Amino acid sequence: MVVPHLHQRRPDQQRLHPSELPFAAQHGHRGTARDRGLQRRLPVLPGVDVHSAGDAARPRVRRAGSRADPGPRTARGRVPGQEDQADLQHPGATAQGPRLSQDLLKNGEPVEDTAQAIAKLTRERWEANAQYWVKVIRERRDRYRTELTDAAVLDAVGPCAGQRVLDAGCGEGYLSRKLASMGADVTGVDAAQGLIDAAASHPSPEGKAAFTRASVEDLPLEGDQFDLVLCNHLFSHLQDPTRAIGEFARVLKSGGRLILLTLHPCFYVENAEQGASNSVPASRYFASRGIDQRFLVDGLESPSMITSWLRPLEYYAGTLRDAGFVIADLREPHPTEEQLRDDPWWRKGFPTAMFMLLIAERR
Repeated sequence: MVVPHLHQRRPDQQRLHPSELPFAAQHGHRGTARDRGLQRRLPVLPGVDVHSAGDAARPRVRRAGSRADPGPRTARGRVPGQEDQADLQHPGATAQGPRLSQDLLKNGEPVEDTAQAIAKLTRERWEANAQYWVKVIRERRDRYRTELTDAAVLDAVGPCAGQRVLDAGCGEGYLSRKLASMGADVTGVDAAQGLIDAAASHPSPEGKAAFTRASVEDLPLEGDQFDLVLCNHLFSHLQDPTRAIGEFARVLKSGGRLILLTLHPCFYVENAEQGASNSVPASRYFASRGIDQRFLVDGLESPSMITSWLRPLEYYAGTLRDAGFVIADLREPHPTEEQLRDDPWWRKGFPTAMFMLLIAERR
């Protein structure tokens, strides 16, 4: 999880939302005043860039009971954490490198398929970040995971001995190994080859964890074979998870569970770290919001920035329903009273609800 920087970013650090790219490229406006006019900064988090996708990109909650039609392919990622009070993440302050808008242009013109270009760019960025995340995870530098969200995820999983589990967006495989040690037969998939190589090179208990490089939107797996699909810090980096949700429904057995831990979409507002308690305005909340940022975890800065995506709760309810799921539980992992009382890091580092955990069952 990223705690926002407290200072607003300079205008030259703004980004274009992908839906605005063709217009900007057509008129040759990159870095100009008119270009900046297209960049609709919605400061949901101080110090990071937030883009409104506009009406055309708003999630459509379907009323039919059939599975969702797969959307465009995109990429995935995870969300980092941090270690001590002095190193609360400042991703916005250090964001450098090519802008998303520039990365998606070829010879000054927009690429033909923006969704595929975003997927390719995101994979490249996660490949660049692979060794960074291996170090963060294996040295247990992310306190949000080690002291909060991992325990919440494992509590939701419960006893899993003898179950077949898909760890979707498995990263370097630490949760896959944990579930294997609990007796599960685990398949881990991730789009970043560097992370899959790291996962495969680390021994797993009794050989019960296997790893494959694959997109969660096109799983090379037979249907109706898993008892559980786990998505730990995955959905924040899927531009459109509709196709992935359809794939999870396909590979799950009837009655199988989908557990997803992601950023909480409801409570991020400007100056939240300083105690602001306003809700997210409807004009921002009901649109998909993308955040460009580098990660700073325990003093370690990621080599590449990444884009995180937030969507309203009704998106999850409608898309899961259309794919054949029933939401069984919704939880919001948060520090205990003892953590907040005894550790100033948590009092500073958890100013508002940051995480959402959904448990859904396939009908």
